[in-house]
Amino acid sequence: MRTFNPEKELRKIQKGNKNKIILGVIYLLLVVAIGSSYALYQIKYNKRIIYTQVDDFSNNKNLAIYVDDSKQDAFPDKNNYYFDKVVCDNNSTWEFDYEKWELTLTTNKEDKCNIYFTKNYRDKSGANTPELYQGLIPIYFNEANEMLIADVEKEWYDYDKHNWGNAVLIDNTNPSIKNKFYKEDGTLKANEKITEEDILQMYVWIPRYKYQLWNVISKSSAPKQIINIKFESGITNTGDIECTYTNEGNGIINEKCLNKETKAEVQNKEWYTHPAFTFGNTELLGIWVGKFEPSDAKDVIGRNENNIGEITILPNKTSMVNKNISTAFFTEQTLSEEGNKYNLSSEEVDTHMMKNMEWGAVAYLTQSIYGIYTHNGEGCTIEGMNKENCEVWINNTAQGTGSDGTWAWGGTYTGCVANNVNAIVKFNSEVGTTATCDGDKKWNTGGVRASTTGNMYGIYDMNGGASEYMMGLTTGKNSGVPCYNTDFSGLSAENIPDQKYYDLYGFSDSFFTQERGHLGDATRETIASYGAGSGGWNSDNTFFPLIGSVGFPFFRRESYTGSVYAGTFAFSYASGAADLSLSFRSVLTAA
Repeated sequence: MRTFNPEKELRKIQKGNKNKIILGVIYLLLVVAIGSSYALYQIKYNKRIIYTQVDDFSNNKNLAIYVDDSKQDAFPDKNNYYFDKVVCDNNSTWEFDYEKWELTLTTNKEDKCNIYFTKNYRDKSGANTPELYQGLIPIYFNEANEMLIADVEKEWYDYDKHNWGNAVLIDNTNPSIKNKFYKEDGTLKANEKITEEDILQMYVWIPRYKYQLWNVISKSSAPKQIINIKFESGITNTGDIECTYTNEGNGIINEKCLNKETKAEVQNKEWYTHPAFTFGNTELLGIWVGKFEPSDAKDVIGRNENNIGEITILPNKTSMVNKNISTAFFTEQTLSEEGNKYNLSSEEVDTHMMKNMEWGAVAYLTQSIYGIYTHNGEGCTIEGMNKENCEVWINNTAQGTGSDGTWAWGGTYTGCVANNVNAIVKFNSEVGTTATCDGDKKWNTGGVRASTTGNMYGIYDMNGGASEYMMGLTTGKNSGVPCYNTDFSGLSAENIPDQKYYDLYGFSDSFFTQERGHLGDATRETIASYGAGSGGWNSDNTFFPLIGSVGFPFFRRESYTGSVYAGTFAFSYASGAADLSLSFRSVLTAA
């Protein structure tokens, strides 16, 4: 192995660059490259200037390499390990070349960085590896559209290929089910085929990312476009801006977003770490989102150690509807209580009802080259669509009859797809038809057109299905207190959850004060025609919650009844009450 002497290398560079050192300011490029049989360490400097504290940086051993958490002197063999991440104290930036097995680290100040490699599989997109909490079992799909238990040392997800990370929960209290997944030594039976009947819940990993802003001006419109996204490593916030929310106490929630360095007002084209990846005071590697709307619930009205909630999240099931927000929220909260059948631990994972901001995180990733757009940005991953009309297809199934000529509300069948992108509602009793998922309508056949990736690895029921209650609500008119609408929602000042569980918006008595939206929640940023009721991207509905003669303080995401007005970017208002057309969605995060 060639010995690298940073002091000697620096003196050689300094000898011919005295004038540049005297002019001094910023930029060190440290490149660590591996050869076929040895590690080669190099320092690459910006053409303009050398980072003047490089001697301290090197001699203080501020660069360390870890292979499976064991400190090493060199990069490991590229054929046996995966690059994992770089963690720096002062947020230096980096790029990794997987072909050359080379890391470029750029810094403008003294920093300390650790470089990590792992035996476990990592894709090349830069996305954080799906965080497998206790109880979560990683899965993948083969070419026959079958589900298999993943070997985490082999490829089981790849965001560059639109294959988002998937995992399932099973009934750990059932020995026959548990034995299908685990060996006697407690390790997983990798590559074993499993069926929907073996599973209770299915989840999809949304990795931490930042996105490029395009519509930051209040009361403005913007045409539909591909959203630029960059995955972030670990929990480091690499965005250009940060936003704060101030409750003015008079029905106004003030969102103030500034550049972190200059403190200037936010501008388009700046990058923003999506706020869904901050949960209270906890920074997240990503979030797990229910693959389908929930079904088959055992309700709980509140927290009760002897009454743990149960739901299933599976395809071709009746979506759970007719539950008020309180019931939905507290059912979700109990899924990780001690004694739950999923083997989840409340010390490790937080189970909760989806927030408006978390919906936005899924919607934005969907509208990127990692979702429904091809990686070159010129096509659509959904069969039969192109860049211009690319959109997740609707699930238009309904269990109502519609026989009397009126809307017959009812749950939908999860994971289904319609005959076209915006088909009208299809009732269960229509002559000669059935609203159930069969043939080319199933989630693992033609139903992939209703997935956020155009394949089986995505999330379903994001366009159509039942309407979904979000944990997003408005304040009262003359106060900063959330409007609980207690008689309908079941929430009150006594049982309202911690604010990390909901997004709060300012008061209005109009549907069209759309500037109340926040950056990242897929509301005001994705409006193509400001002030219109169906002015969202893809003509989706854009009705904000309001409090007038009747209270509708909660957000909902639109259902099959919206037809062309439903969609990934559709939103509307709701009272919080139990309703035959309203469901919700499950989210898992680090506790």
